[in-house]
Amino acid sequence: MPGLEDFLTKLDSDALSALTEYKFLVDEVSLDYVKGQNVRAEFQQMDVALEHDANTGTYILRGANDSDTTRNSLRIWYLPWKHWDGQNEMSGVSKAVLDNRGPGLFLTSQLNGCRFTIQDQSGDGSKVTVLHLAGNYGQNLKGAQARETVEAASLENVANAASRRRYSIGQYSKNPKYMKLPNQGVRSYYDGGMATVLGVRSGGKWQFYAQQYRYDASSFVSTKAL
Repeated sequence: MPGLEDFLTKLDSDALSALTEYKFLVDEVSLDYVKGQNVRAEFQQMDVALEHDANTGTYILRGANDSDTTRNSLRIWYLPWKHWDGQNEMSGVSKAVLDNRGPGLFLTSQLNGCRFTIQDQSGDGSKVTVLHLAGNYGQNLKGAQARETVEAASLENVANAASRRRYSIGQYSKNPKYMKLPNQGVRSYYDGGMATVLGVRSGGKWQFYAQQYRYDASSFVSTKAL
């Protein structure tokens, strides 16, 4: 069975093909929380391990432990999602800045009713700000409007708003088809089911990918570049 070394070799050669062949799901229990506490962690570097699920053909990305080695684990950037508390509108957003520092792989919590937003500060992908906006704002027009407000506030002082891109998983959509505006302007995608979003730094530039599933781990659809 292929493993981490094979994945990294293929990722370096062709990220989209590698992320189509290797299908990932996120173990949020081991990744999202401060160890030993029921508190969601902040954006940070983490050691994760790959665990193959023969039933679904996917690889589970979980927090590495003492029994893992470099054969099945590596260090990445990880951004947990934040649960909207129902009162403070800004409580449902988590934010990260990615540049040339640290690991060249990024992962965020599984998207299920959530939005992932990318704002390219540098204009060439070398420095980007990303947001994970909670799905529990609601999968309807009201929830979409709340995410719009929170997104705007979170990126108010971040450069290059013209390059903002969004990927949403949920039921509400003005236009469920892929949209791309000229000159790398705002791009929005609305898809059902759930998704695993990963970022790859290559040649000093970040590119993001969504592995789409219809309803569960056994219904993989495709991988798309965001």
